Amino acid sequence: MYELGKKVYMTGPESCQNCHGAMGTGTSRSKVNLTEPTTWKAFEYQSILKDSDADLDYNTVAKAVISLGGRGWNERHFAELRNHLSNPNEKLTPFDEDMVGLKGPSRKVLLNHVKRLIRKSGLPKASQDEIEDLLSASVLTYIKQEFVD
Repeated sequence: MYELGKKVYMTGPESCQNCHGAMGTGTSRSKVNLTEPTTWKAFEYQSILKDSDADLDYNTVAKAVISLGGRGWNERHFAELRNHLSNPNEKLTPFDEDMVGLKGPSRKVLLNHVKRLIRKSGLPKASQDEIEDLLSASVLTYIKQEFVD
């Protein structure tokens, strides 16, 4: 998982590394510090919604935003989560829509890489959703092992 996550983090012109930096502390394109999960918007969502019926885990949100990108995640989930706020004074802000996640230009290369790995391993053919889940989980594993632990 770690090696695949490293490949995802570093591959392509719109890679995670281009915005989050080689050390995960951010660049001029993104100030998100991956070394401090409590500063991630996914963790903020978990904290704000912890007492609501939309209680969610920041790891789940992080993997989903990696898979869908900021815009895709906002379109699918943001309005729904905002409706679960128990305190009207609390405010959720959407993910930065410049966050491309796996929807960037290297997506096809990464999908094909995993398809080849699966084929070489003799495992059953995986769906595109399963491959994207694997890619997002692997890059989150890489981030946590490389920058957090």
